[in-house]
Formats: sequence, structure tokens, C-alpha cells
Amino acid sequence: MSDYADEKKCVAGVFSKGDAVHMYLEKIDCNIYYAVKNISDFSDETYKKSFFAMCDERKARVKRFRGEVQKKCTLAGEWMVRELLGKLTSSDPEKFTIVADEKGKLHLSQNLHWFFNISHSADTVAVAVSDKRVGIDIEKIRSFPSNLAKRVCLPKEMEYVFGKKPFEKDFSLDLSCDEARRFVEIWTVKEAYFKCIGTGITDFFAVDAFSEEFEKIKCETEEFIMHVVSL
Repeated sequence: MSDYADEKKCVAGVFSKGDAVHMYLEKIDCNIYYAVKNISDFSDETYKKSFFAMCDERKARVKRFRGEVQKKCTLAGEWMVRELLGKLTSSDPEKFTIVADEKGKLHLSQNLHWFFNISHSADTVAVAVSDKRVGIDIEKIRSFPSNLAKRVCLPKEMEYVFGKKPFEKDFSLDLSCDEARRFVEIWTVKEAYFKCIGTGITDFFAVDAFSEEFEKIKCETEEFIMHVVSL
């Protein structure tokens, strides 16, 4: 397995190179399959195939995007989902119809017992597919203002981020590199949870990132941290 994955937690992992998705398929409490790719991994032909496989609503949305990276992330993400589903069901990836509900959450229009979710950060895209509700979030590790933790973290999460119980003066600067990495760990769990239940971010304090009440898979590199949550 790629060094991207924490092998103790990512027992149903996927990593990809080029246009092919290389999967490591193993069962945990439910099947969770994920893939992570950079938009540069895809050929122009693959982007075209992804676009023409989209429903009219999704095509119109892509056309409205002004930024090339946003377009490519959307096309790449949906193609990655199609490719995973195709392998899991031995089907043509282009046969699946992806649509958005009234809250913008993507799902399959076909009556299939598969759930999926897509995330991107910068030019990296991550997708997860499962036979239960699933959410995924990937974030690039970067500088954050310390006081952002006040809006996201519960007290024990705050102590984890700062490595101690923080004082007010600790919120006057940006997070250090190590603090930012731990903050992204907390953030990605919570955002993946909200994406899993399909509500969008509502109340960060309603989710305990250390909870054992939902399934969590964490993967990380020096640049990114990703969490998959399943219910």
C-alpha cells in the first residue's frame, strides 16, 4: 500500500497513479473504498469522457465555473467515482448518472445501494464510495489564524491542537506547523461527518472528532490530511 495510507486505519484503501485507479479492497465494518489523485494525473481525453458522461445539470454547472482548476477538480472527482463504481459493480463507468439533491449533495440517480462523496483541496481530489453513508474531506496543511480554533474545536480538541490548555495569548498568532497539522486533523473529521449526513456544516461543536460512534479513516502526507467518515 502507498505510504499515503495509515495501514492500521486504512484497511480498505485506494491509491492511484495515472488514469488508472489501483484499489486495495478489504472489508471493515462496512466496505469503504477511496481514491486520491492530482488533477494533473488525468488526460484531456479522460476529462472529455467525464464531461460527456454528466447529466445536463452537471454539465451546465461545470460550464459556469470560471477557474480551470475548479472545473478539472469537478470532472476528475466524478470520473474517479465512476471508475470506482465501475470496478465494484463490473460496469461501464459511463453508465452511472450522478445528480445533486436539493441541498447539493451528489448521489446516483439509479437505485443502487452505493453512496459516495467527493472532496478537493488545491489541485488534489479525493473520493470515497461505500455501501453506507459516507463523507470525505481532504485539506492542504497551511497557515491558519489561531482564533479559528475557537470556532471549530471543543475544549479537549483545543488542547490536542495546542498540546496544552491554551491561554488567550495563544490565539493572537497563526498556528505553528505542528498545531496547523493537528487542527486540520480535527477539521477534516468534522467536515467529513457533515458531508456524510448531508446537511453541510451546521455546528462544529456538535461533532466530537474523537468520538467512536462513527467510523473514521485517516490518511496523511506532508502536504495533506484526509478523513473518511461512515455511518
